[in-house]
Amino acid sequence: MDQQSKIHYKGWEIMPVALPTSDKRWTASCDIARAGVDGKEMFEGATMQFLRETEDDAIAAACDEAIRQIDNLIANPLVRLA
Repeated sequence: MDQQSKIHYKGWEIMPVALPTSDKRWTASCDIARAGVDGKEMFEGATMQFLRETEDDAIAAACDEAIRQIDNLIANPLVRLA
């Protein structure tokens, strides 16, 4: 996946980042963002790092977690990511 790729989900952008590790596996995490009245609201490092055998598997795990985070924020907008 291109490092500039974004996934759109329920009005949010999910921006995955994947990097190879020294042991020939991949680690990935996601930032999420949404447009608000004061501009773009970014949640950097919204997911933990996911270590997998392939780049696609690492990105899929991180994006699944980002989707859960977004669903939680939609369900309870007063909650903020740590």
